[in-house]
Amino acid sequence: MEKLVKCKYWKEYLGLNGWVMFCSAGAFDQIFTREEAEKIGCTDRQRAKCHHIMESNLGFGLVPGIKEAIVEEAK
Repeated sequence: MEKLVKCKYWKEYLGLNGWVMFCSAGAFDQIFTREEAEKIGCTDRQRAKCHHIMESNLGFGLVPGIKEAIVEEAK
């Protein structure tokens, strides 16, 4: 079966009760900056899609957190 999500953090395998699909970055509570996330395709839209797939298959879903860049004011 072809992977539903093309991402190095997306895991899929056939378990005893059917397919298990999850985001390992979300499962291990990884936090990316917005730029890091965009580089790997982890956009707001893609995270919503991944979350939906996990909720449909597992009953819940965890996606990586996004850390907003802190801009310090020049003094």
